[in-house]
Amino acid sequence: MYTTRLKKVGGSIMLAVPPAVLKTLELSTDSEVGMTINNGCLIIEPQKRPHYSLEELLAQCDPHAEMSEEDREWIDAPAVGKEIL
Repeated sequence: MYTTRLKKVGGSIMLAVPPAVLKTLELSTDSEVGMTINNGCLIIEPQKRPHYSLEELLAQCDPHAEMSEEDREWIDAPAVGKEIL
């Protein structure tokens, strides 16, 4: 078990998380975490970003949707580098 202190920072109270805990949970500054209260205990859990497969992403696309004017301009724009098509 780790012990830490709550500190006042501006108008908020901050919880200092020991580096060993951050490393174990693969967290760093700006990592998103979820907080719940269970039987009087504060539970903090990492919130991992979902990973999608190409198939899952394509399933959300409408192949019959009209292309915006901006997208059409981008597709029709001349090559500016050494693109290989």
